Amino acid sequence: MNPSGHPPGLPPLPGPPSADDPFVPDLSEGAEAGVYLALLELLDEGLIITGDEVILDANSAACRLLDRDYRELAGRALADLFPDGQAFLAARARLLIQGERRGSLVFALPAGGQRTLDFVAAPRLRPGIHAVILSAPSPPRASAHAPAAPGAAFGDAAPGMGQHVPMYMASHDPLTGLPNRRMLEARFDDCAGRVSARRGSIGVLRIDLDGFKAINRSLGENGGDEVLRRIAQRLVSAAGTDAVVARERSDSFIALLPEPELPGTAARLADALLHAIAEPIELGTGTQRITASAGLALFPQDGRELETLLRNARAALAQARSLGGNRCRQFRTVIDGPGLDTAQLERGLRHALETDELVLHFQPLVDARSGHVHAGEALLRWQHPELGLLPYRRFIGAIGDARLLADVGDWVLVAACHSAADWPRARSGKALRLTVNVAVEQLMRGGFAERVTAALRTSGLPATRLELDLDEKVLSIDSPSLSTTLARIAASGVRLSIDDFGRGLSSIPRLRRHPLAALKLDPALVRGVGRSEDSEAIVEAISALAATLGLEIYARGVEAKGQQAFLCALDCHLQQGPLFGRPLTARAFVESIAATTGGGDRLRRHP
Repeated sequence: MNPSGHPPGLPPLPGPPSADDPFVPDLSEGAEAGVYLALLELLDEGLIITGDEVILDANSAACRLLDRDYRELAGRALADLFPDGQAFLAARARLLIQGERRGSLVFALPAGGQRTLDFVAAPRLRPGIHAVILSAPSPPRASAHAPAAPGAAFGDAAPGMGQHVPMYMASHDPLTGLPNRRMLEARFDDCAGRVSARRGSIGVLRIDLDGFKAINRSLGENGGDEVLRRIAQRLVSAAGTDAVVARERSDSFIALLPEPELPGTAARLADALLHAIAEPIELGTGTQRITASAGLALFPQDGRELETLLRNARAALAQARSLGGNRCRQFRTVIDGPGLDTAQLERGLRHALETDELVLHFQPLVDARSGHVHAGEALLRWQHPELGLLPYRRFIGAIGDARLLADVGDWVLVAACHSAADWPRARSGKALRLTVNVAVEQLMRGGFAERVTAALRTSGLPATRLELDLDEKVLSIDSPSLSTTLARIAASGVRLSIDDFGRGLSSIPRLRRHPLAALKLDPALVRGVGRSEDSEAIVEAISALAATLGLEIYARGVEAKGQQAFLCALDCHLQQGPLFGRPLTARAFVESIAATTGGGDRLRRHP
């Protein structure tokens, strides 16, 4: 217990305890822990209170038994007490999942070495709060007929487990030592309860190795097992201590990524895991190379139950494989309805291309200083005969065919150019710019520069009025033909920008690779302004980067006046989002441009 009676879970105040600083009971959440600690300061047993796998408090006896000062315990991760990550996973399974009440654990000492202590656990004092009482082990009873310790033949696979090897095996994969499905389910339930209270998120990632059966046949069963063990080690290392990586079956893994701190963190971590798998594996028989495909689903937006999230992650994984594998796809909501499935929706979308069921809406991009409309972004809608008007995000999951995705994107380009060619000029005389989103599949299909030229020629829209928003993934593609295509488009007068920038900050060094004119902030980052210091710091960094590179910066997803002011202070004046107007039909958008309310080209809002 900290000597000043400082509230549990918080570091002690600096300086020595004072008589003027008496113990004051903490009546907030965790007060029970403080009372227990005050009483148990009189005992020789050590007590630690944990919550969310963090040490909230410890009494003096626990500090002595663990050879640590109080400041080296309170607020530290519970995992820091154990010799390695595997020992922590084993202890966590016993204490927090199986609910083991008595036993012994091996702890790491700060000066080196280890110490075995007996424990008595009181799991779940309250939701998320656990108590563990520690004591020096009792002397072993002599017995001439003492049996060998169960699991003595188990080797080093489960440090500190002793007679608890059966429990360990019940929650772990025997080949790789990773948690199994049972343990993953328990960890998910625990994480979901915590993040729901904080309105957080969890990433659920399904990973399948590409072509592993062929590798298994060529190397034999032992060689294949060694590859799986190596990959398991890489996944654990790349995922970090907060994640849980489990083996589902032969060549399939599941990663639980709790509470990504920033928009796109889960997707970036998924890419890092695939990159780790793709590193060469040196075996006695030579070098092996293997890739993997992954599907990502997020709690709670893609589902609140683990089964739902795993099903959606599997659908995203299937899409990644249909695109050639060696990539990750994030789940996008597909319409649920009686008799409708992904295949039907994809067939319906092909039919929609031929029967004028696709329509465009436009959302204004506004100069936040004056309120004047600067541009309109084309947004695809599907006028489904049975389901009504569907925004793009509602049926993107149905597009598993790269050719269909390119066809839809090309349709948007042509239709948007024809619409924008008829837009009236603003009262200031300035022609409004059109922005169109371009999928990577369109660019990689070949002949895209020619299709852009044709769309401009047939519509009569000047190239200088067109801006193409490129997926940030373009920056990670090493392709001379892609670079040539983008250079040709830029040379024609069309502006190129990177859309949703900030999801993959590893691409920053590659910004000079292509002739870009602007960066558009990821809406999730913009929504974090005023709520998350991390999001604000990233927005500031990107703004400074854009200024250094001579790029314009736009903000999408602006919802509040505070966000508008913050962005304007960073010279990010071109903004888009609910604060300035929602997407409008093509006709309503034209009427809004043409309407005047005494402010020139100010946008007239439509309900």
